Amino acid sequence: MFFQQIKVEGLGCFSYIIGCRQDGRAFVVDPKRDSDDYLSIADENGLTISGIIDTHVHADHISGAHELRAQTGAPIYVSEKADVDYEHEVLRDGDRFELGSVLIEVIYTPGHTPNSVTLAVSDKVRGVSPEMILTGDLLFVGSIGRPDLAGGELLDEQITNEYASLHEKLGKLPDLVEVYPAHGAGSLCGAGLSAKPSSTLGFERVTDPYFSFSFDQFKTELTRTTPVRPKNFSYIIAQNKTGPLLLKDLPAVDHFDYTALKMFVDEGKTLVDLRDAPSFGGAHIPGSINIGFSPQLANWFGMSIDPQEELALIASSKRESEDALAHLRRVGYDRIAGYCIGIADWIAQGEETGCLPQFSVHRLKSILEEDDRHCVIDVRTEQEWNAGHIKGARHVPIQEIIAHGLPLGKEDHISVICGSGYRSNIAGSLLKAQGYLRINSVIGGMNAWKMKYALEQ
Repeated sequence: MFFQQIKVEGLGCFSYIIGCRQDGRAFVVDPKRDSDDYLSIADENGLTISGIIDTHVHADHISGAHELRAQTGAPIYVSEKADVDYEHEVLRDGDRFELGSVLIEVIYTPGHTPNSVTLAVSDKVRGVSPEMILTGDLLFVGSIGRPDLAGGELLDEQITNEYASLHEKLGKLPDLVEVYPAHGAGSLCGAGLSAKPSSTLGFERVTDPYFSFSFDQFKTELTRTTPVRPKNFSYIIAQNKTGPLLLKDLPAVDHFDYTALKMFVDEGKTLVDLRDAPSFGGAHIPGSINIGFSPQLANWFGMSIDPQEELALIASSKRESEDALAHLRRVGYDRIAGYCIGIADWIAQGEETGCLPQFSVHRLKSILEEDDRHCVIDVRTEQEWNAGHIKGARHVPIQEIIAHGLPLGKEDHISVICGSGYRSNIAGSLLKAQGYLRINSVIGGMNAWKMKYALEQ
């Protein structure tokens, strides 16, 4: 049996190639949108991609099934419960595929979505019992998939389905079966995912808390810990139901000179600055949002930016703009009109610039000692806040700022702090764009504060 896991950094997505070298065929499971990796792996191992399976209609990333079908002619398989509008083959509970020595059996396991399936994989050379399961977003390492993506009206039903899928459907399988999920740490499709790429069913039954809960506890915990729903999830689901555009059919992304950038800004369109916090803080185009280029770029874009808006990017280099474009197209940002490298031309033309002062923790400490009206807004998660915070700070998670802004005056003196300074710059830039005049971001964040000063808990 040939088996390989492919990881997408930042998104925490896992996809898989399963096949048999002697037979020459392979299936790809839960592919990312850009498909070169799968084609290269198949070619290097003498395999032909003969089938593509999505374990469910994905919410966090655009399916790469359509790209692969266009390049290989292989059919796309999805659950018979999936309400999709593109050409596909249906998967039913108990369906089996044989690729030489490899046997793949479909297990219908609703819960994360009403159309989720798990794939039980056997290597017939070693035995007919399943050696591994590809669990999609039902079961992760250390956690399980969020059940809310089908909509609030189906939440109770989905929680009931997820509990049954874990305990009854997977309950028929022995402890030694290996678990390969569609996501790991960094994914927004669940909470508390491990960084490990795989586990065993027996280990998860012992260590994953969701297996130890009664149904009532299970329901309470899932309702309590459901992560915030990013802005782009509904859009991605809609694209994956109808079939997204192929990458080759997307509009070209232009390099903006000063004139094109000026026109774009004057039209009031969305400008996202990918530069690091100090660069953005020193000078930026007024109204632009700072989401620094990092492995988490796509997730924070999903939280902050409507994917149906036309966008332009400010990058530090041509390579950064190209990498950002690949990351963002994986999560549905297809309306990126252009990019420019830095803002030197904007400054040279005498255009207005804004600044987001980057306060050190020393500067913040000094200000708090001198001015008791200065407000510190901590945008970290509840768990981070509870582990320790600055005395007198106000806890406003960044998701609340994205959705509602701040319940403070536009002229109040405010310093925004997070763990490292990354999220505080996102929040600070959003507040600046909303008209808050005296916003600062604490460089180094709580990591730096904890090195120097005491915390309140």
